[in-house]
Amino acid sequence: MNTTYALPINSNALPESKSGWLPSALLLTIIFVSFRPFASGVGEIGIKSGGGDIVNQLGFGLIGLACGWLIKNHISPHALKAFNRPSWYLVFAVLFVSILSADNPSGAGRAMIFSLIVILAAATAIALPRSKEDLITGLTVGIGIALGFCWFAVLFVPEQGVHSAEGFESQHAGLWRGVFDHKNVASYVMGVFFMVGLFIMRNGKPAWGALITIFSLVFVLNAGSKTVLGILPIALACVFCARWISFRPLSAIIILLPVIGLTAATLGAVVFDPILKTLQFYIPGLSYTGRTDLWIFGLEHLNKSPLFGYGFESFWGTLRVSNLEQPIELAWDVRGIVHGHNSWLDAAVNFGIPGAAIIIFTLTLLPVIDYLRIPKGGMADRIGTLYISIWVFTAMGANLESFFFRRADPVWFCMLIAIIGLRFTAHMTKTQPHPR
Repeated sequence: MNTTYALPINSNALPESKSGWLPSALLLTIIFVSFRPFASGVGEIGIKSGGGDIVNQLGFGLIGLACGWLIKNHISPHALKAFNRPSWYLVFAVLFVSILSADNPSGAGRAMIFSLIVILAAATAIALPRSKEDLITGLTVGIGIALGFCWFAVLFVPEQGVHSAEGFESQHAGLWRGVFDHKNVASYVMGVFFMVGLFIMRNGKPAWGALITIFSLVFVLNAGSKTVLGILPIALACVFCARWISFRPLSAIIILLPVIGLTAATLGAVVFDPILKTLQFYIPGLSYTGRTDLWIFGLEHLNKSPLFGYGFESFWGTLRVSNLEQPIELAWDVRGIVHGHNSWLDAAVNFGIPGAAIIIFTLTLLPVIDYLRIPKGGMADRIGTLYISIWVFTAMGANLESFFFRRADPVWFCMLIAIIGLRFTAHMTKTQPHPR
C-alpha cells in the first residue's frame, strides 16, 4: 500500500511530490462547480438542484466512496489522528438528534448524509497533498478551474451566470453570480479565491496567483456585494496584525474581535435594543436589508422551542412558516425565506440552544486554538495564515448569511477547508513521523 505521509509543512526539506494534488484539485473543482453547473432552475440559495436530483445523489455518493478509498489507501494513520476530536463527535450527536426531531426525518437524514460527505471531501482534499508543492498546485488547479467556470457562465451562459430582472429578486438584475445560485454566495466564494490567489502568488506560482487574485476581485466587484467588500479587508488586516504579535492571548483576541464585533452589531442589535439604537444613530434606517426582521421572527420562535429547536431543515421554508399570516410589521415575507440569513441563529433554531453552543464552540474557538498552536515562521505559518484568514472571513459572513451544514453550499465548504486545514496543520507540525 502506498501510504502517504501528509506534508511536513513546518520543514523546508519536503519529500518529492507523487501527484497528491490531482484528487485534491478534483474535489475542490467538483464541490465548487457542482455536478450541474449550468442547470436552469435553482432551488435553495447556494445549493445546485434539490436533494432529490438523481445526478447529485449519484455524484455525491461517488464522492463519498472515492474519499473513503483515498483515506484508506493514501492517508497515513498518523495524519488521520488529526481528525480524532471529541468535540466533533458531540457535533455529530447533535446532528443525529436534530434528524430525529425533524418534521421529515428521512428527508433530513438524506440531506445530512450529503452534508457529511462534503465534510469528508474537505478533510480528504486537505490531507492528500504530500508537500507544499502539491498543496499549492492542487489549490491553483482546483480553484483556477472553478473560477474559469464562473467566468464562462458570465460571458457565454448569462442566463445562468448573471441575475436577470425576472423572478423573486429582480433588484439584482445585472449582478454576476457565475455557476452559483446567488450573487451573495458568489461574492463570498470569490473573496476566498482572492485570498488563495494571494497565497499562491507568494508561494511559488506568482503568475497564476496574480491571475486568480485579479479575476476574483473583478468578479466580486461585479457581484455587487458591499458586505464582502467591507469585511474582506477587515479579515485580512486583523490576521496580518495577529500574525506579528508574539503574545498568543492577544493574537486570539485580535482574530476573534471582528467576528464577535459583527455578531454584536447584527444579532446582538435585535437582542439588546441599546446596540441597535446606537447603530441607527450613526447609520439611520439600518436594518441589514430587512434581516433584522427575520432575526426577530426567528428569535421569537426559538423562544418556543429552546432546548431542541425544530430539527434539521424543519423551520424556514416549511409549512410551519409558510402557513402563517404574514406579519404586517415585517419588511420581508418570511413565508418564502429559505433560511434566516444568520448562521448562528439558524444553528439554534435547528439544533436548540445547547446543540448550537456545542457547534459554535467547535466552529469558532477550536480553530483559533489550532492556529495559535502552529509554529511561527516557515511554510506552516503561511498555510495557517491562509486558513485563519478564510475562517475569519467566513465566520464574519455567517452573521449575514446562513450556511452551516447546508449540503453543497460553497461558503460552508470554504469554512470547512479553513477549520479542517487549521486542525490538520497544527497536528502535523506538533509531531511528525519520518516517511517510511
